[in-house]
Amino acid sequence: MCSKIFWVNPGMERKLIDAWRPSAQEVVVHDNNDISITLDFRHFNHNPCFFVFCFSSFECTCKFMLCLFSEANLHFDSPFTRTSSAMASLLESEAQFVMRATEFRMSEGTLKRLKAAGLATFGIMAYAHGQPGQQIDDEKFEQWVGTKIDQNISLADVAAIKRLLFESQTLTLAALKEQITSQDSTAVKRIPAAERETRMEGLKRRLVGMLIEGPLEPSYSLLDVCANMALKNEVVYIRPEKAVSRTHEVLHSKSPSKQVEVSADALVLRETSEVPEGPIQSALQVQEALTRRGLGLVFADLIDHDRYCKYLTTLFSHLHREPPVGYNRCSVSQLIAADKAVWQSILEAGVRPRRDALGVLPLNEKLLEALQSYQVSFALLPLASKKESVQTEKKDKKEKKIKKDFPKWDKPPKGKGKGKVPQQIMKLGGVGKNPDGENICYSYNCSQCSGAPDGGRCKKGHHICAKCFGPHSIQNHDSAN
Repeated sequence: MCSKIFWVNPGMERKLIDAWRPSAQEVVVHDNNDISITLDFRHFNHNPCFFVFCFSSFECTCKFMLCLFSEANLHFDSPFTRTSSAMASLLESEAQFVMRATEFRMSEGTLKRLKAAGLATFGIMAYAHGQPGQQIDDEKFEQWVGTKIDQNISLADVAAIKRLLFESQTLTLAALKEQITSQDSTAVKRIPAAERETRMEGLKRRLVGMLIEGPLEPSYSLLDVCANMALKNEVVYIRPEKAVSRTHEVLHSKSPSKQVEVSADALVLRETSEVPEGPIQSALQVQEALTRRGLGLVFADLIDHDRYCKYLTTLFSHLHREPPVGYNRCSVSQLIAADKAVWQSILEAGVRPRRDALGVLPLNEKLLEALQSYQVSFALLPLASKKESVQTEKKDKKEKKIKKDFPKWDKPPKGKGKGKVPQQIMKLGGVGKNPDGENICYSYNCSQCSGAPDGGRCKKGHHICAKCFGPHSIQNHDSAN
């Protein structure tokens, strides 16, 4: 089998020592932090070789080892050579290939021989024997299995390999047809279930101490968007309300709707399902949404988790900044606007999110640089607080003066026209409501009203004195008393 060499950052050798043991015969850490790794080269008919890696010159060591083993066709699982498995389609997913082989009840030994022969995905398996679309000849197929895989293979494993080959060729033809006939280039392709589960399990093992479940578990739709970003190598801005959790996706998912589309001169009935947007009113909800988005980007191998956490911490640190006198603190809406401006700056710069030839992720540096740029800083500046106008101050003074002249149970007059106590009643010391807060008829107190007798009540209010509340008009107040 192919040997693997795992590279880590300087200073992390002792913490990740257990991650190397499955791929090496012996791993020894010396006192000077040099690491000795014994690799198995029996596949090349050599004796086991012994190598020493010195992390004091990390980049030089990596480049030297790449050149040393380039002719040996070794597989390096390192940031300098690996590609993102999260963006793998159904044809390129190794996890999906293994899952289907297991469902076909293929023995573990035969599956290992397929991997040793390099047949680890549907895309490679489709062209291992024959051509997609052609009928599989039984005699040639059995001869190919005995020559390339194993001569003493069981009949059940032969049937499983044949079934796997047929399915690989069918999937390849379907993928080619979709590329030709598909008219919607913006459609998000879903990650195979086995590939998604394998990548998420690896992500949870790597991020020790972080609980990726509940409100922090990214939804499948979010993972699909991030994986398509890596697949197309194009930056896409994911809004916080779109970065929902898996729980929200399950509980609020709507039944898929059917739409009729024209594809290759034919009517096709397709199902479309959308996930409702999540709430982002509070700072905690926004932080959880952006954390889920970061996990999706790490899942797609577009950014390192520690670099994204630094970006998130720097962004939310503006909430704790003390504003000058007369200004408000930075709000949550300003954080969302700043985050949008960051991704807009990255889009305008034409950044390609995938790893470059040296294995460097551009978003590791570009994300924080854009946040610290002066264009984005404008969105995070404290906003001036709203001052009361001179007219509002005069109105308050007038209301206070009126409240002094009237009892507490009577509201001061507001506005013009309806609801205002007539000046004629106010001059005589009258009010507009009785102690119970009920209206007093102004017509009865100013002139006359035939809607009710003295002490009664018409549709305008009570027929009582607006000053002493007796069963007479305010005009007769002095004579009645």
